[in-house]
Order: sequence, then structure tokens, then C-alpha cells
Amino acid sequence: MTTATKVRRLSKNWLKMGLATLCLLYLAACTLATSSPTSRALTSSVALPSPRSLRYPPLQFNIPKAERRQLKNGLIIYLLPDHEIPIVDVTALIRTGSVYELPDQIGVAQLTAEVMRTGGTSSMSAEKLDEELEFHSIHINTTIDRESGSASLSVLTKDLDKGLELFFDVLRNPAFSQEKVNLAKDKKIESIRRKNDSPQDIAFREFRKILYRGDPRGREATIAGIQKLTRQDMVNFHQRYFHPDNIIMGISGDFQPEEIIEKLEKLTAGWSPLQAPVPPPPVPSGKTVKSINYISRKLPQSIIVTGGFSVPQNHPDYFAFLILDHLLGGDGFNSYLTEEIRSSRGLAYSVGSFYNGYINYGVSGAYCFTNSSSTILAISLIYQILDRVKRGQISPDKLKWAKESILNQFIFSFNSSEAVVEQLISLEYYGLPKDYLDRFQENIRRVSLEDVQRVARQYLQPENNILLVLGDDEQFEQPLNKFGFVNIIDIEHY
Repeated sequence: MTTATKVRRLSKNWLKMGLATLCLLYLAACTLATSSPTSRALTSSVALPSPRSLRYPPLQFNIPKAERRQLKNGLIIYLLPDHEIPIVDVTALIRTGSVYELPDQIGVAQLTAEVMRTGGTSSMSAEKLDEELEFHSIHINTTIDRESGSASLSVLTKDLDKGLELFFDVLRNPAFSQEKVNLAKDKKIESIRRKNDSPQDIAFREFRKILYRGDPRGREATIAGIQKLTRQDMVNFHQRYFHPDNIIMGISGDFQPEEIIEKLEKLTAGWSPLQAPVPPPPVPSGKTVKSINYISRKLPQSIIVTGGFSVPQNHPDYFAFLILDHLLGGDGFNSYLTEEIRSSRGLAYSVGSFYNGYINYGVSGAYCFTNSSSTILAISLIYQILDRVKRGQISPDKLKWAKESILNQFIFSFNSSEAVVEQLISLEYYGLPKDYLDRFQENIRRVSLEDVQRVARQYLQPENNILLVLGDDEQFEQPLNKFGFVNIIDIEHY
């Protein structure tokens, strides 16, 4: 999500929270007014309960229902009216991604998305488009990631017709101005030159390349490759994927469903569907090849990343593994990795686990940023904690905390109608069950301690994972080859 999108969403949430905020401020003022020395003396003798002992009934939450429609040309639309504030938001997912790039055109997907927005349309120059958007306070954004493309529109209700007109003009008729193509290429080349500025970026990038070796997800653009890309390459990429029956769209906010459907039918008239469906992206092998890897950087700290392929989102064990990741280090100071390595030992200012469940594959692991002199100890502790959890040392209280934390996060992920439709179109895009969100809370609650222990035994294989360490091995307390043969990675310098 772009920074501008975050700002707009926060602004809308503040507008909706206005009355509630005033009430909270009033209550706070009343509390302060009664906090005199006398009142404090009276309350200080009263034993207040520990926050950990407080108990509340489970949160009750029903996901708002959106209406699913499909236009004659195949465009799928989810509609969720919300008349609280005079804004309409449109979000679209396009079945595309950098995984579909030709081997000699790495980087074309990202550049295509950027210049679609910045390069004008067949009826409007780039400068004129920017002027129209600024004058009407309309925001349009287009991006393409590894396995999907997205486009978004945010517009005031009074300018809805203009916003939709410009949005579909960008989607259907981008001009790919040569000037903007050159500018986008120059920016990308500069970002490649600076890609090694951040040690954290280096570590996770190289981990991904090792994990996805031989898979398009592990490729990255080069300066020479970007220089060879042409405007026509971007035109061809756009023409291949931007068709109505290859797009799922969600519309939320202040609109009338029948009126907006009529507008969309007119705006998409003559937009030809795909000649052949876009095939699913290739699925990684799912088999982690064990390796120990070292990147030399003269730094006072080491960055440790270890992990491999894991449970897919569309697998029966997904919910149990999601809870397992939460317990390990996916959230907060209560997780095992954080408690032991950071809180108890003081060896790291950042440590945790990560898990991303995708369709037909998943990726999970652990990371730690520690002082160079404690690198080997931190790695050993990560392995020990994973092994303890694998052997079933999970407490019922920890399991309860993890499940409640996940459920609370789930509920608050629906803080706007826009967020609701974004999740609905994502479900359809990735082919998940229609009742996935409705049953999410039930599926988390039904996971037992035995389920989590089983998936821990089955999927936690630290001894077979990829291990990558970035740092200064001259300051390590022991040689890294304690864990096995070490591959030296030489990163490019610009």
C-alpha cells in the first residue's frame, strides 16, 4: 500500500471517528478533573486488579456483505455502498505480475504499471492528466507486483463521473509517453544502483533469491536489462493482461449500485476480452534446499535469516501453522523468540518469525538482528527454540493468547468498507472459498494444542533450512562453519 493510500485511509477513519474521539476526550478531561490529591489518596488504598486478570466476552463481529456483479464483457465487480462520507473508492486486481515476464524483459511489469499512470492516455497528455487529477482531488494509482497487478481510484462523490472516466482511460488507453518511459527507466536504474544501501534489504533479497533459485520469483532486474527495455515492450505487456475479463474490481463508498453499474457498462463498452485466459503462475518446487550462506559487510551487527518453503494458504494445516508462527515470533513480546533472545538474553533489538501462505506454497522462517559478537549464539538459540517448540513445549496459556491476538487483528482488519471489498476481491482472485472470511474465526478457534504440536513436528525443520548471515565474520565469537559448509555470496557493487 502506498503512503498516499495510507494517508487517505487514515483521514477517512478520523472523519468517521470524530464523534467517538470527542467523547473520549470528554471522558479523559473528567478523569483528570477528579484526579486531585484527595481523590488519589482515596483510590491509592484500593487494590486494583492486574490487567492480565481482566476478562472480557468474545468480540462479536459479522463481515458486511457486498454484492457481486459481472458485466457483459466479463468484468467482475463487488459493490459495498457506504454513505457515511462523500467518497468513493475503487480497487481492482489484474491477473498479471512479474512472474509472467519474459526472461529477457525482467522489470517490464513494474515499469508498465508506473508509466500507465504517469505517461498520459491516448486522449490526454501526461501533463493534462496530472492537472485534471489535481484539480478534482482525484487519486489514481497502478502497480504490478510478483503475482498480481492492482489499480485504485479515490474520488469525491461529486466528481465520481470524472474520476471513473479518467480511471478507465488509464486502464484501457495508456499512451506510454516516451519521455515518461525514459524517466521511469532512469529511476529504476538509480534504484538498482542503490539497492545495496540497506543491509536488511540485502539480506532478505539474497534469501529470496536462494529460496526461489530457478523460479521467476527469484529474478531481479539489472541495469543492462532495464536499458534494453523499450516502450513497445510495455505496450505489449499492457495489451496482454489489461482486459475486462482479467480484472476483479471492488467499489465502496457513497454511490448507488444501479447507477454505477450503468456508468461502468458505458465506460467499458468496446473493451475486448482476452483471446485466451491467463494461466496460473508457476508454482515453486516447495522443496527447501539446505544451505549456509554468508555475505561480508563490515558492520557492528549481524543480520540472520533462516527459513524455507512451508504451508500454503489453501492447505488444511494453514490455520494451525498461522497460530504456530504467532507463537514463535510473528507478533509481540509474548512470542517465544522475542521472550528468550530479546527480553531474557538482551541479544537482539529485533527478532521474530515470518510466515506468508500463498496459493499452493508458503514461506516461513525466523530472523534476528544482533551484535556481531553474539552471532553464533543467536543462531544457536533460534535453532534451540524451534526444536523445543517442535518437541511440544507449547503452553495452553500461550496458545490462548495467540488465538485471541489473531482474532482481534482479523476483526480490526475490516475497519472500512474499502478494506472489506479489498479482501473480497482478493479471495476471488486467489480462488479461496467464498466463505473463507466468514469461517476464519471459527477455523482459528477450533485449532487445538494437539493441532499446533502436530504441525510443529511436521513442518519445523531448522536443520534443513536455508541460513543466511550478513555481517563481519572476523567479529563472530565462533566460525560460521560450525553449522556446516558456508557459501560466500559476493553482492554486486555500483
